[in-house]
Amino acid sequence: MQNALAFKKRYLLLILLAVIAFVICKALHFSPPGEEIVRKVKVNNLANLYITEANAGATTDFSYRFYLYDSSKDDKEFMASLKGELSPFMITEDKDALDKVENDAIYLSVRGDIYTFQSPAAYLIHGSIYYVPIYITASPF
Repeated sequence: MQNALAFKKRYLLLILLAVIAFVICKALHFSPPGEEIVRKVKVNNLANLYITEANAGATTDFSYRFYLYDSSKDDKEFMASLKGELSPFMITEDKDALDKVENDAIYLSVRGDIYTFQSPAAYLIHGSIYYVPIYITASPF
């Protein structure tokens, strides 16, 4: 009987470890919520303000994300950069939060929740960091 073919326990353990590694890999590469551009506004000669609508699923509300991005690049490059390290300077539930852009500054009037906010807003162009002042008024309703 020692020469009989049998399934060894170590092969079962290797298959189990491979399945666990595959599941962990898929979990780490979980896709972020879908975003689409709602509005694009020129802030100055170097930067554009992008407002995107993010939707994480059928049971969640929309959130609106505000980004500053290099004006010499197009919308496709902006959308590709969302998968990288580009982060919004504000996330809110108010889709009409942008009041105006004037004199290289952004004026916001937010009604509702603000989930994250950073001021001044920073953006990177050709290895240099630039800042745009943000003026904001907020109301819970």
